[in-house]
Amino acid sequence: MTAIDRVADHRSKTVAGALALCAGFAGAHRLYLGARWWWIYPLLALPAMGVALRAEPWYRHPGFFLAALVALVAMVEAIVFCLTPDAKWDALRNPGSARRSASGWGAVLIAIVALMLGATLMMSVLAIALETWFESTRVR
Repeated sequence: MTAIDRVADHRSKTVAGALALCAGFAGAHRLYLGARWWWIYPLLALPAMGVALRAEPWYRHPGFFLAALVALVAMVEAIVFCLTPDAKWDALRNPGSARRSASGWGAVLIAIVALMLGATLMMSVLAIALETWFESTRVR
């Protein structure tokens, strides 16, 4: 069987969104979608968070902010994946698949959870970063 004869795998946007939400920092969603540069996510996030966890306090270390940025990007991707119309998703991700996507409430709920967690993470990281910055610039 040649590559032309083989039917392409069907990729679900609900699964891609769930992977981006739960393991996006490790690039699991990009690996699932067959992206060439999927390994950039864990290459940035995991060592940065590992270095940050050795510092005191770990949540003020620049590595924590880099890891949080990677997680935020993954959550935005989860939202984009889940809210992409089915026809557009199939044209982009499943061009050779015989199956058609019919996502329902699962994709919408994943997008809602990703939005809530992403907004919470972003506000928390901004609060910590601004507090750190104001503390360092305060005249003593």
